[in-house]
Amino acid sequence: MLICDCCVTVSPHRQVAGLTLLAVGVYSARSATAVAGRYIEARLGKPSLVRETSRFTVAEAIKHPVKMTKRLRSKPQDALEGVVLSPSLEERVRDIAIATRNTRQNNGLYRNILMYGPPGTGKTLFAKKLAVHSGMDYAIMTGGDVAPMGRDGVTAMHKVFDWAGTSRRGLLLFVDEADAFLRKRSTEKISEDLRATLNAFLYRTGEQSSKFMLVLASNQPEQFDWAINDRIDEIVNFALPGPDERERLVRLYFDKYVLEPATGGRQRMKLAQFDYGQKCSDIAKRTEGMSGREISKLGVAWQAAAYSSEDGVLTEAMIDARVDDAFKQHLQKMDWLHGDEVTHGTTLTPHPAGATASGGKMGFNLPLSQAPEAQEVIAPVLEVKMKQEGESLSPPSNINNQSAEGKSATPAGQDCEDAAKAEAATEAKSLAKPAAPTDGKMAKEDKTGSSPPKDGTPV
Repeated sequence: MLICDCCVTVSPHRQVAGLTLLAVGVYSARSATAVAGRYIEARLGKPSLVRETSRFTVAEAIKHPVKMTKRLRSKPQDALEGVVLSPSLEERVRDIAIATRNTRQNNGLYRNILMYGPPGTGKTLFAKKLAVHSGMDYAIMTGGDVAPMGRDGVTAMHKVFDWAGTSRRGLLLFVDEADAFLRKRSTEKISEDLRATLNAFLYRTGEQSSKFMLVLASNQPEQFDWAINDRIDEIVNFALPGPDERERLVRLYFDKYVLEPATGGRQRMKLAQFDYGQKCSDIAKRTEGMSGREISKLGVAWQAAAYSSEDGVLTEAMIDARVDDAFKQHLQKMDWLHGDEVTHGTTLTPHPAGATASGGKMGFNLPLSQAPEAQEVIAPVLEVKMKQEGESLSPPSNINNQSAEGKSATPAGQDCEDAAKAEAATEAKSLAKPAAPTDGKMAKEDKTGSSPPKDGTPV
C-alpha cells in the first residue's frame, strides 16, 4: 500500500521539540561566539585604557608583516641609548635595567618602580628603553583616561591586567600621570566610581607578579594613596638636567635636527660657518632650568628657522634669537607656575639638579613667601589694648590723694595710666625689635618705672 507524502502529518509534540532544539542551538552558538570573542580580545586585542603598546595584534600583524618580522628578530638594546641623565642617576637606572633583564630570564618576580620629577625629564623615554632592553613588551596608559570611564572603569582596569597576564615575554605597564586617579582616599574628594576603580587597581597589584612590571610616573607623588606607596619597591628621582647634561642634550639635538639634515643633502637646509662646539657650550649655559623636552623643542625651532628663511641657511644670529625666545617662554611658564602655587597653595616648583627635597616632599621645594614684620602684626593689637586700658584706668574726678605728711600727691589714676602706657610702649618696642640690645641703664629705668614707689604712695 502506497502512502502519499502529502498525507503524512507531523505531531505537535515533534514540532515543539524541533523548535526547542533550534533555539538551544542558536543560543549555544551565540554564547560560544561571545566566549571566544572575549578570549581573543583578552589574548590579542588592546584594552581601551592602553594608549600605546609594543605588542602586535592580529590586525597589525596582517597590515605590517615586515615590521613585525624585524621586531621578532631584533636584539635587546642599551637601556640608556639616547637618554641623557646625570652620572649618579644613570648608574642607578642601569642597575635597574640589568636586574629587570635578569629577572625576566630567570622567571622571577618583577619590582614596581616609581619615577617622579618635573615634566620632560625622560621618565617615559626610559620606561620604553627599559622594556626593550629587558626583552619585555611595554604598554602605556595615562591616569587621566580612568576618571572619564565612570562605572566602566573597574571592568576596563581588570581587562588591562588580564591582557597583561597573557604576554609571553612579560609586560612593563607604564602609568603616566598616575596621581590623576591614584589619589588619597581619606582626604581627596573622589567619586565613588573612581574609588571603585582605585580599589580594583589595588586588588590586582597586591602581590608581585612574574607576568607584568608596574612603573608609575608622577609630578606630584605626595598625592598618592598610602596603599599605592606600599606597593612601590623602588623610587627614582628624575631631576632637571645640570650643566653637563644640558650641554650633552644641546649637542645631541643640534646634531639630530641641524647637522644631519644640513649634511644629508636631501632637505632644503644649510648651515653657516661658525664654531658649533663653542656655540653648544654657550647655549647650555643660557638654558639653565630648562628640561630635556624644552631643549629638544629648541632644536626643532632651529630647524624651523632655517626652513622659513629665504635661502634656507641657518645662521648664528638665528640660533641665538631662538634661544632667547625659548628662555623667555620658560620664564613665563615659571611665573604661571608660581602664581598657581600662591593661588592654590600647591608645591609644584621643581628643584635644581643635585638639590635635595625639603619639607618631606619628594623632588619639589616649598615656595617661601615673605613673612610680615612683627611690628606690622602687633602694632594694631597694641593700639587697641592701650585704648582699652586708658578708658578703664582714666583718673576719677574730684578725688585727690594726699600723703601722710600732709603734702599733696599726684592722683593715683594718673600714675597708673602713665605706668600702663610706659609698659605698653616698652612691650611694643621689645616685640618690634627683639634683637635690639638694651643697656643696663635703660633696663634699670624700665624696672624703676614699672615697680611701685617705696615711700608708700598708693598705686
